[in-house]
Amino acid sequence: MRLGTPDTEERGIALKLAGALWLTGALTTSTGMLIPGAPTAHWQLLIALAVGQAAWGIGCFFIPYKTAGPITFHTPAVIALPMIAAMVALSGGPRSVATYDLFFIVSYTAYFFQAREAIAYAALCGLVHALPLVYDPNAISEGMLVQIYIAVPSYLVLAYVMGRARSRLVHLRNAANELSRLDPLTGLPNRRAFTERIEGHVGGERASDVTGLMLVDLDNFKDANTRWGLPGGDRVLRHTAEALRSAARVGDMVARLGGDEFAIVAHGIDEESMHTLAARALDAVRASGRALASELPGLRVTASIGWALYPHTAATVEELIAAADVRLRGVKAGGKDSVLSA
Repeated sequence: MRLGTPDTEERGIALKLAGALWLTGALTTSTGMLIPGAPTAHWQLLIALAVGQAAWGIGCFFIPYKTAGPITFHTPAVIALPMIAAMVALSGGPRSVATYDLFFIVSYTAYFFQAREAIAYAALCGLVHALPLVYDPNAISEGMLVQIYIAVPSYLVLAYVMGRARSRLVHLRNAANELSRLDPLTGLPNRRAFTERIEGHVGGERASDVTGLMLVDLDNFKDANTRWGLPGGDRVLRHTAEALRSAARVGDMVARLGGDEFAIVAHGIDEESMHTLAARALDAVRASGRALASELPGLRVTASIGWALYPHTAATVEELIAAADVRLRGVKAGGKDSVLSA
């Protein structure tokens, strides 16, 4: 079975929580012997185990989780299994309350690992729970079979419930992240998504990293808001978004940067294709204006477009945006409703 790792956003939390659980185990192991009725015959070995738990727990806080592989995240749970087995054997076997530590492992693995891995850990916890049957001749008479009968299904149910809860949380988190990258009016990616997209491509050395940036600004958009109010202006923006989306190639990003400012990010494109894309975008915006004219009489929608190409005219994200913006302002100053390239 190929081991998985927690989600990127949860890796730091996963190791810190593992450390906290180990430190909790060290505390309960070392202080549990003070409770009246607790077995203390092997207190020296239990203290040694507690020291080991504490050392490993502290170490979990210092592991570089960003570059860590699956083994790093599974090791705390794997090491815990034999350690808990030793604690159970040293503190009463079938009568030991150290078996409750197995629920830590089930909960931890069910939340952070894949379902099949969590089930495997739950089964291993059941085997550890049953070990006193091997070395303690009184285990059955002391109710060990009843414990196992109750505990093993409990481990499996807990693994399932925790896994389902985490799956739901991840779904909600991903949905929230997706919404945070969308413009609510047009449904296009917003400035945040635009920034992430362009920063993820500019600076590479592959042919596909050649990136074109097109800045699109509607001409005289304030007139639409003045004549037809915000509802009219919103209709223009939605139609413009759809027009630009239809003009873009498959795989290009069309984003709304704010107000009446849009952008198209195109990867693996050359200058000739950028010229073609810009002309198509300009025509699409004009066509969207004509389609709206029957609803908003006298409306004329056009756009000014400036574009630049990485790495031909810019070496960084900042330079690429600046180059496209300079061309856009040049179009605005020169009469609008046109395109100016780098």
